[in-house]
Amino acid sequence: MFQGEYTNNMDDKGRINIPAPFRDVLQKSYAEPIVIIARDPQNPCLRVYPQQEWKRLLAKVGARPSNDRIVQAFKRTVISSAQEYSPDKQGRVLIPQNLRDYAGVGKSTVFAGSLDTFEIWDANAWDTQLASSLALLQNQDLDF
Repeated sequence: MFQGEYTNNMDDKGRINIPAPFRDVLQKSYAEPIVIIARDPQNPCLRVYPQQEWKRLLAKVGARPSNDRIVQAFKRTVISSAQEYSPDKQGRVLIPQNLRDYAGVGKSTVFAGSLDTFEIWDANAWDTQLASSLALLQNQDLDF
């Protein structure tokens, strides 16, 4: 399970280190470091899937009618953007320019755990999103 929040810097080539705790989860829970990085269709960030979780998602999408407009939009937005990566010896992955542009990711980034996936945010965008999420949750009776 991916949990926690980690700040990291992207280098000039677009490489970024996956935080060690997330790499540990990939190795211990999924037995492989391969990840799929794709657009998040609901937030200005990137979603990172362990290969096993990605296959599970593809099976769910494949089970839906292919002429469903939501399915088509999801395929065009998320699946078309997906790139498979195996981190190098330093735990780095290269984020392509089109994905960096989509998420507005600059030098300072935040990795946010989200149970079976994790997100990559631009640090400023994360601060804004976190403030919005905290405001939403502030007066809620959370029963989980």
